[in-house]
Amino acid sequence: MPHSFVVNASRINIDFSRAHSLMNETLAELSAHWVDQNAAVLRRSGITNHEQALFDNYCRRHLEYYGEHFAPDLMDNPF
Repeated sequence: MPHSFVVNASRINIDFSRAHSLMNETLAELSAHWVDQNAAVLRRSGITNHEQALFDNYCRRHLEYYGEHFAPDLMDNPF
């Protein structure tokens, strides 16, 4: 199975499926729903990578909900 990678805030490529497995399920679902609902706007903005959009939206939600950054977003080394 091919791996899908996203870029985190540290500009490191990380395995999306591994990061996704660490996400809060409810926040991840809300992020996925937001990306789906805003797909046309994202495309017009030049954002075509669904996983990257979901990851970025999730990181924002995680920070708002927990008051701290999602750990994979700050990683200095890929996983």
